[in-house]
Amino acid sequence: MVHIAGLLRLAHPLPTLLNALVAAALTTIAGGSSTQVALAALTMLGIHTSIGAMNDLLDQERDKGRAEKPLVGGSVTPREARAMVVIAATVGFAAASALSSISVTIAAAGATLGYLYNAGIKRTPISFLPFALGVALIPAFSWSAAGAPLPAAIATLCLIALPGGSALALQNALADRELDKSVGAKGAVVRLGRQRTIGLIALLHSSTYLLLVVSAPATASPVLLAIGGLLLAVGVTLSTRVRRDLRQRGWEVSALALASCAIAIALSYD
Repeated sequence: MVHIAGLLRLAHPLPTLLNALVAAALTTIAGGSSTQVALAALTMLGIHTSIGAMNDLLDQERDKGRAEKPLVGGSVTPREARAMVVIAATVGFAAASALSSISVTIAAAGATLGYLYNAGIKRTPISFLPFALGVALIPAFSWSAAGAPLPAAIATLCLIALPGGSALALQNALADRELDKSVGAKGAVVRLGRQRTIGLIALLHSSTYLLLVVSAPATASPVLLAIGGLLLAVGVTLSTRVRRDLRQRGWEVSALALASCAIAIALSYD
């Protein structure tokens, strides 16, 4: 049981599942069949599991002392982690290839961004960029999975996702700021400092939410948009807390908030 739990943690389950669910929801809204919806979700599950496992594999030295990390805690071996990287990626790309060539291209772009982040971009001033671009690709991937042309409004949604994705990346890194600083990592959050990072997160999320509300058609669900705004405020507030676990919840709640807004807008074009 401990071993299975370790393998699940290695996949970074919450963001992986959230991305898969959002892709499935958007593919459904785009008119995809049940098979296309399932393949879209499987693509996201596979690729993001691969990215998450690689992240922990490359960060074993930095993660020393963090018993919750399965590789450091010993519940998963490096060999098993390497196998997960390869198998999950294979499953993800096989699912994407069963959709369309465009889906494979977008999935490959997302995977490349994640792998580049793991390989070293996370220690640079542009550490937020792969995350932001990856989030922006999800609506485009979902419409390609459904075999539907990308509407201008959804293309706009992809662009609006860029500042929101940047904010999520900063929130995620803020949770680990002290650990990163202690091992000499110099990503964007370490360079900016805590207060400036929090201010930038609030600015980016506020701008994203404003753009989402302004661009939303009149038929967009006001309830989902309101829930998204409330969750976004909660997420940003949690990111200001001293406790690391609360800061971790902050970016997760914010991700759920943006997903709610995106679905509200996409549903209005159904």
